[in-house]
Amino acid sequence: MVENRKIDKVNFYTNLIYFIVVVGFVVIRILCSVFASQIGVYGSYIISIVTQVGLLFLLPFLLFKWLNKAKTKETFKFFSYKKISFKSVLVAIALGVIVFFLNVYVSSFFNSLIQLFGYKPSTSTTSLPATWWVFLLNLLCTAILPAICEETLHRGMLLKGNSNLGMKKSIIISGVLFGLLHLNIEQFFYATIIGLFLGYICWCTSSIYPCIIVHFMNNAISVFLSFARAKGWAIGTLFSYISEFLTANSVLGLVMFILFLCLLVMLAIEATKFLIKDSFNYNFVAKQKQLTSMFIRQAYFNDVENIKNQQPTNVKDVDYAGRHVVYIDLKDFMDFVDKNMKNIFDEVEKIETEKQESQDQTAVKSKIFLYGAIALSAIVTIMTFIWGLL
Repeated sequence: MVENRKIDKVNFYTNLIYFIVVVGFVVIRILCSVFASQIGVYGSYIISIVTQVGLLFLLPFLLFKWLNKAKTKETFKFFSYKKISFKSVLVAIALGVIVFFLNVYVSSFFNSLIQLFGYKPSTSTTSLPATWWVFLLNLLCTAILPAICEETLHRGMLLKGNSNLGMKKSIIISGVLFGLLHLNIEQFFYATIIGLFLGYICWCTSSIYPCIIVHFMNNAISVFLSFARAKGWAIGTLFSYISEFLTANSVLGLVMFILFLCLLVMLAIEATKFLIKDSFNYNFVAKQKQLTSMFIRQAYFNDVENIKNQQPTNVKDVDYAGRHVVYIDLKDFMDFVDKNMKNIFDEVEKIETEKQESQDQTAVKSKIFLYGAIALSAIVTIMTFIWGLL
């Protein structure tokens, strides 16, 4: 099992793999920016699919599996691919809707904040018609693949691989790097907050599935509203009408904003509590069945051993197999221990020292790759802010 292997090695491999992913992702983004006109719209979709599936999912998964010499099933289990109940699925869907609305407020607030410094938001438009197949393509590239691939990378490998640092640090690391990997100052703030929230859910439920569902719902609603807006549907322009109304009535808008935000936060808290409680009950029942099976099996082996050992013998100094038993005088044994104890302690101390030095070197290398990933993605994110100012 991956959990039974040396945690320092697992931590080192995790951060090494993530650094490789970040470097590859940055290179791809730079090349796409330079050759944007040659790539075209359809080319960008192809690159998005290849990047998500190949770079963010298959590469880290296969590297982690190979370096840790783990089986495919073990790797999925380590990445927290553990079943949840149907109730948890429904609650995660509802929580994804709540997160979307909270995301709208958070992103609007931070985007307004950076615009005070002179930042100009990017305007990206697509020349493709608003057809259903384009909607499905956007849903695949923006909601389905990111939900699976990005969550596997961050809430699967990165969060679990840094679990030796403790709950708070591992959640912060996975959340901040999730925000930075978007390589966009506009997405960094809300993506980081969502990343921290999803990391907490994954840690408490021990399952990545709620995170995938919430992530998918958040992105899917955004894709659907963009499609509805392009189609001229009323629901697509609903947010624009609400925004204009609240802007025209500033006092009423502020009150409604605070009340609605508080309501969303309360709903999110209650939904999260239910997910954690339901996951505990679900895992407890499964664990109870496993322990019952283990208890029955152990009781069976104990009975077998008792039957085997019920073979008394009256022969002195001879065991049940007929072999002669040699008794060692206690004084001779203690003299031997006294003479050799110093050498034994020296050997043990030497082994422990070498082991500690090896662990320290591995920990240093792991931090280098972790900080390298943070620095590289942070530099690119800051550069997007500078380009927005220019």
